[in-house]
Amino acid sequence: MTESQLRLRRLAALAVLVVAAGAVVASDALHGRLAEAVAWGEALITRAPRAGMAAFVVLSALSAVFAFFSSGLLSPVAVAAWGTFTTLALLWLGWLLGGAVTYAVGRFIGRSAAGLFVDEATLALWESRVTSRAHVTHVLLFQLAMPSEILGYVLGLVRYSFPVYMAVLALTEIPYALAVVYLGESFVAGNATTFVLIGGAIVALSTGVYYLVRRALV
Repeated sequence: MTESQLRLRRLAALAVLVVAAGAVVASDALHGRLAEAVAWGEALITRAPRAGMAAFVVLSALSAVFAFFSSGLLSPVAVAAWGTFTTLALLWLGWLLGGAVTYAVGRFIGRSAAGLFVDEATLALWESRVTSRAHVTHVLLFQLAMPSEILGYVLGLVRYSFPVYMAVLALTEIPYALAVVYLGESFVAGNATTFVLIGGAIVALSTGVYYLVRRALV
């Protein structure tokens, strides 16, 4: 499967997930059942708030390392337990830590280790497009367009400036972290319209930037 096909499959899966989750939020019966699960998770976190925060940061970091795991699934519980601002800060911190890990794997362990997490063809494709002297604007666009776990491995492999990468990561993850947090907030509130609008905006933004970058590279 090519990198473009993989990207399209991910976007299609995300769109389906948003619609399905929106239908759940709109259903009083289904949303009520999940709201009970959220309340249970909130009570569990309340018993050990520091451990809960640490676990959420670690799981958020893992979502930036492994493509198949998403910390967004935990955002309703986090929002219910800590509120919007704290959840946003913890999610953002976790993603930054995960990005630092992917960079370190690419730079210090190498291609064989990075290949365990990202398809070799995808690594080779983006490594040919991103060099150690790439302009920060290009890296910023790449970060917005690509699955976040990929660029860290690639920039580590090409030995791109770590401080610049972390600055770009810190900036570009803000809108996605905001979207994930407000998705969680709208889920907790049972607001299906807001949930679907935010989810659709994420898909549209990701798709638009991705094809903008691809056209610029042709």
